[in-house]
Amino acid sequence: MFSRSSILVVGSLVWTVILSSPSLTADLKTPLPVKAIPQAVETPWKVDIVPYFWMPSLNGTSTIKGHSTDVDATFFGDIIHRKIPKELFGLMTGFEARNDRFAVLGDFVYLLLGASKGGARSITFGPIATLGAQAELDTTLKMIIAELAAAYEVAHWGSPFGGMGSSTALDIYGGGRVWWQQAEVSLGLTAQLALVLPRRTFTISGGRAVAKSGDVAWIDPIVGLRLRHQFSPGHELTLSGDVGGFDVGSQFSWQAIGAYRWTFAKTHNVTWSGLLGYRALYVDFSKGSGDTLYEYDMLQHGPIMGISARF
Repeated sequence: MFSRSSILVVGSLVWTVILSSPSLTADLKTPLPVKAIPQAVETPWKVDIVPYFWMPSLNGTSTIKGHSTDVDATFFGDIIHRKIPKELFGLMTGFEARNDRFAVLGDFVYLLLGASKGGARSITFGPIATLGAQAELDTTLKMIIAELAAAYEVAHWGSPFGGMGSSTALDIYGGGRVWWQQAEVSLGLTAQLALVLPRRTFTISGGRAVAKSGDVAWIDPIVGLRLRHQFSPGHELTLSGDVGGFDVGSQFSWQAIGAYRWTFAKTHNVTWSGLLGYRALYVDFSKGSGDTLYEYDMLQHGPIMGISARF
């Protein structure tokens, strides 16, 4: 058996050998590796999604199968109080993705609108006759308007109009606007109407004469300018305008939008803002001739309101 003193001597010799070995000493002094904690990478893109509601009035002419209807309908006076409330619906969403000076802009609108009596004032049967609103005239429009454009900030400067952090920026943009429409006009049958009604372009349904356009679609190129003014952080005014058509899709179109946005909440990485403004959109489109003529020469204009989520 080993004595206590011999065990101590052997242990001292072993420890001396370990300490005298450079490789072992280095291993003992090397700290254990620490697992790296992944860091969140901030994207340079800022994205805005803006669900909103547009309440447009209609002023212009809608022509279906060669029959022109004069429309002068206010949203709150003639459209929203229409006899058939179910024929009023809207779905709108705006979109913007920005990276420094470059941005991608998008907008989608689906509208189902109708006007009757005071809103749809008269209908013309080509050279045959014209009937006024007393003919129980109804006009229904269903449409999709979709926009996609690329924008570039050409100027940015500090502005004296506002508080700390006030600035103004100017964007130029270009892209396309897609239109899709279905239109319908109907009249209550009367003895007077039966004498002048062209049966080749109208169908009789439930005591009414109905003309339908079918699907009509076209694409307009657009170019425009947009002014963005920040009064102070969280308070921004945007003014934009564009022109388009140029006989590529429609003969001509223009649009003007003014909107004020203010921040009311921030949650996690999302900034929530309210939006109030006004939008006007005009287009002059025609296709076909005679009994196949479809024309939409109309100004749609009215207030907009919505909520913006920026992240």
